[in-house]
Amino acid sequence: MPQTTAADNRAIVKAKIQEMNNLAKDADTKMREALQARNQASANLWRERRDNYNAESKRLTDWLNAPPVVAPSMTPAEIRKRLNELPYKIQYANKMLTEYQRVNNAAKINEWARELQNLEAEQTRLLAMNVGAAPVPTTPARPVPAPVPIPPAPTPAPTPPASSGNDFIITVADTFNTSGNQDYAHNAILKELLEGKYSAAKIPATDSKAAAYKIIRDNNSAPLYWIRNQTQAQDLYNRLPLISDAEKRRFPRLNLNGRRTGQAFFIRDFMQINSQGNLTIGDLVAVDDTVYSSFAQDFDKLVNNINAYQQQRGRTHRVFPFLRMAHRDAFQLIPDRTADGIDRFGGAVMSNVSVSGNLLYSDGALQGIFASDGAFRNLHIRNNHLQIGGQHTISINGMLSGSIMGNTDIQNQPLAADKIALYPLRLGGGANIYVIGFKNKSSLSPTDGRYYQYDAILGVPPACDFRRQVQARGRCYREVDMLELHTLLKRQNPQTPAQWQALMDTLVQQGFAQAA
Repeated sequence: MPQTTAADNRAIVKAKIQEMNNLAKDADTKMREALQARNQASANLWRERRDNYNAESKRLTDWLNAPPVVAPSMTPAEIRKRLNELPYKIQYANKMLTEYQRVNNAAKINEWARELQNLEAEQTRLLAMNVGAAPVPTTPARPVPAPVPIPPAPTPAPTPPASSGNDFIITVADTFNTSGNQDYAHNAILKELLEGKYSAAKIPATDSKAAAYKIIRDNNSAPLYWIRNQTQAQDLYNRLPLISDAEKRRFPRLNLNGRRTGQAFFIRDFMQINSQGNLTIGDLVAVDDTVYSSFAQDFDKLVNNINAYQQQRGRTHRVFPFLRMAHRDAFQLIPDRTADGIDRFGGAVMSNVSVSGNLLYSDGALQGIFASDGAFRNLHIRNNHLQIGGQHTISINGMLSGSIMGNTDIQNQPLAADKIALYPLRLGGGANIYVIGFKNKSSLSPTDGRYYQYDAILGVPPACDFRRQVQARGRCYREVDMLELHTLLKRQNPQTPAQWQALMDTLVQQGFAQAA
């Protein structure tokens, strides 16, 4: 079996340095062309790529000039395992890059191009460390695409093979095609898998993923872990195992001592915190390996069959793969119903909650720390490490007061400002009614639990705070008297978007809100 020598390792690294330098030179040329064309967005994109290539070249050059003389932090077995994983991660990164090229999302193209570059650089470094190991599969380097790619012309899809599953494919495709509703298609696929190949009859109770399958069979939107109070939060922390040395080595730049690791396979949310507050969620590790599981692969086989049928019929709607399945959150915050019956859709408040010291990681469309409904007073999101493939890393609707600070990515670098977003309080769920300003009765003290006000959030720059801004998707209101709103809610109990809109119209007519 061929062996890798130290000279081979240095040659690999030298070749990679040359490749990085060439890419940096090309990126610099394209940046200057974009500046001449007055395309600032494209120039920023190519500038960031150039800087990333130069940084990687410097890191590899430093290694070449002073190679480590101590044993690597990863064992040979762990290096081989990681090298076996990387081609699949690179494949997914390429897949996501292609998806965002199709819709011409420059920000996401940039993000996934950078992720692809980092994965390929990691593969090069580990290959250099993997002295004497058996060859592992590698993914050939691919050129970084231009920011505005032209999608290739579609090729005819083959007819799905005749099988008993064709009825399912055709039924789902035909229904999905009427609206392009991703939730419908994804729910249908989950049901098909969990009642078929992954049914209780076919999955033994000893299977490590059995509980996760059962949770979704019983309730399609249920999380892996559900927390309602501090006692449950502490009990979960005590039950979960300490993070292993192998898991620590996946994140070498982070100090994860004392963290507790949750199960890495979960189909919907990792955790929902459904509470009125007064609790801490801290020092937990949520690593989403579901996107690389056999379950996700079987999910995507059905997706591919549905999309092949769609393409064969000349239809435009496509079902997203598991990697992009919506409504998956690491931590979702949900205020509990109040004693007088006000729920999150009416602006119920969660108070005095801390989410701190956690690690959240996923290559899929997992949201990080997320809240879409209800209000949050004295919410503190601090010192977490987050890297996810979803749109929202930290995204909170209705945050009244608190702080978001000290959070980093998995390289222990401060979390980029565009990974944090604050939005107005949303009423009525899918009715998409937003409150961009409140008006409290003069008799209410600011310390009263019924007092609503958007305070400055410590650590959040103004550019990330959209709470007082009119939202393009929905109806917005200012000067909203929440006491009067709650009085109307108890009488009318709206259930549909139209009923919610009628309630807001009444509130405006009574002088307790203004349409924005």
